[in-house]
Amino acid sequence: MRRALPLVALMVASSAGAEPLIVDNGRLFIQARINGFQTEALLDSGAESSLFDPKLAAEAHFGDGEKVRMKGSGGEQDVEVVSNVKIEALGRTIPAAEVVVMDMTDLSTRLIKRPTRAIVGREVFDAGPIRIDLAKSDIQTMEAGAVPRGVKLPLTTNRGIETVPVTLGKAPTQAVLDFGNGTGVMIGKELAEKMKLKVVGKMRGGGIGGEIERDVVILPDLTLAGRKFRKLRASIDATSSRADLNIGTPILKYFIVTADFKGRSAWFEPVGGGRN
Repeated sequence: MRRALPLVALMVASSAGAEPLIVDNGRLFIQARINGFQTEALLDSGAESSLFDPKLAAEAHFGDGEKVRMKGSGGEQDVEVVSNVKIEALGRTIPAAEVVVMDMTDLSTRLIKRPTRAIVGREVFDAGPIRIDLAKSDIQTMEAGAVPRGVKLPLTTNRGIETVPVTLGKAPTQAVLDFGNGTGVMIGKELAEKMKLKVVGKMRGGGIGGEIERDVVILPDLTLAGRKFRKLRASIDATSSRADLNIGTPILKYFIVTADFKGRSAWFEPVGGGRN
């Protein structure tokens, strides 16, 4: 989403440990408590703020909020920004988060393809290290200062979301680390034009604001943390909030990823063998 929402309070980490994780259609679902109300939530490192359906907001007794018009990848949508919402997830607590309340019917049915009334965003990752093994459907919180296995890459913030360095062909660039993206790689319009990539098809996409159609190109070799991916199909992102690249779970599933937003680093431990 485009409107950056500041964190009101940092999460307080508890002891590290494994948590239940469901991987469905390339998306991650965890258990969360919202103002004490238990619900399943999609985990999205690319969301600047957590999102909740109005019916859940009513059940969890949210206070009054500010009505705004929010721009998303599919257009604009009326939402409400509410403060002082308590989020508990992965053994950690945000005591006073600022969140977005919006009708999630379209997102749930069209894009996520699973009944979803809650999306917990980067607030969860801002708390401390989280280790995600998609291949084994395993997620664990890590203690601050832990040194995971794998290739360590720096995190760089771009418009409120975190990016990691990758190489596209022979050119270094930054890619959004997006566990909420279950559909694949996206490339920004300017970068696609600069690289003179040929359009080979179309695909439907779009998040907040509705469905859109995107051009599809074939990328040159993409290298992440020393692992090379060949002949990747990527959709062109022409939105105003676009990044050069966005990599989702179809790429991240080849690694055990430990993301430490506060520590400004992420570790990538390859799983499986061979190159893609």
